[in-house]
Amino acid sequence: MTTISSEVSADVPAGFSLLEQRSDFLRVCAEVYVHEIRPILAVRVQAHHLNYVRIAHGGFLATIADTAFGVMLRRLSKSEVPAITINLNVDYLNAVHEGDWLEAHVEILKTGRHFTHANCLLKVGERLALRAGGIFTPWKGPLPCT
Repeated sequence: MTTISSEVSADVPAGFSLLEQRSDFLRVCAEVYVHEIRPILAVRVQAHHLNYVRIAHGGFLATIADTAFGVMLRRLSKSEVPAITINLNVDYLNAVHEGDWLEAHVEILKTGRHFTHANCLLKVGERLALRAGGIFTPWKGPLPCT
């Protein structure tokens, strides 16, 4: 189950809590926050998330969308089994800058026995930065010890 921490910094909007991160990869990427009620994951964009032209790197934005899918699919299914990404499509729509509060809004479109289809919109305020669509399946291998 996804757990959250009550620790938040002053620049984090109300309603968000620090996600207790499980993977070392995500831990080095960013401090990730999850909305306590709505299916939203968020990060504060920092200098190390930027590319050569000083906007958020596309790979970082795709990582945030994919992470949001995983966290929200697990939360909404209330399952201990993580969802594995089979397909991820992203459209980059606007630049994201250092200091931006970036939110990933997830919508589950259809859940079947083997596959789940979902959409994710990355937004800075009302400005749409990325649109992602994905197909996911439950992990069938052994789970790591936690």
